[in-house]
Amino acid sequence: MTLGREFERFQVVDVRYPNEWEAGHIDGAVHIPLDYVLDRVEELYRGRPIVTVCRSGSRSAEAAKDLAREGFDVQNLEGGMQAWAAQGLPVVAAGGERGSVVEPEPPEDDRPEDMQRLQSEFLEVIFAVQEHFGDHQPSEEDIQEFLRQRPRQDPEGGG
Repeated sequence: MTLGREFERFQVVDVRYPNEWEAGHIDGAVHIPLDYVLDRVEELYRGRPIVTVCRSGSRSAEAAKDLAREGFDVQNLEGGMQAWAAQGLPVVAAGGERGSVVEPEPPEDDRPEDMQRLQSEFLEVIFAVQEHFGDHQPSEEDIQEFLRQRPRQDPEGGG
């Protein structure tokens, strides 16, 4: 979606990180960071179209696809907050004063260390399988054999 006068008829869902939201957002928007969009769909009114917004339009495009799969009438704001601000449209900060569009700063990962390590190990295995098999579609047995032959990592990081 491009910017237009009919914008007021939409629910605006801002999917950016907290630092971006606090620095500046569209007045009347609801802040639901991308990672929580599907967890918080009950906060959105299904009878009113939604516009998703982020800094440049890529994260909000992902959110728009997720919400569309959930049955919402949704569009992505092309160019995001950068395009909005470039058009001279109002950006308000969390305190109500004039806002700005800032670089994203992902929040610290507050999951337990064990969960973070497990995710890291899982991604390492996935990438190793992908690198090993390339474009070839391996069978489940091929993957199991590859994993059996792969050196195990010491849980304490010793190798």
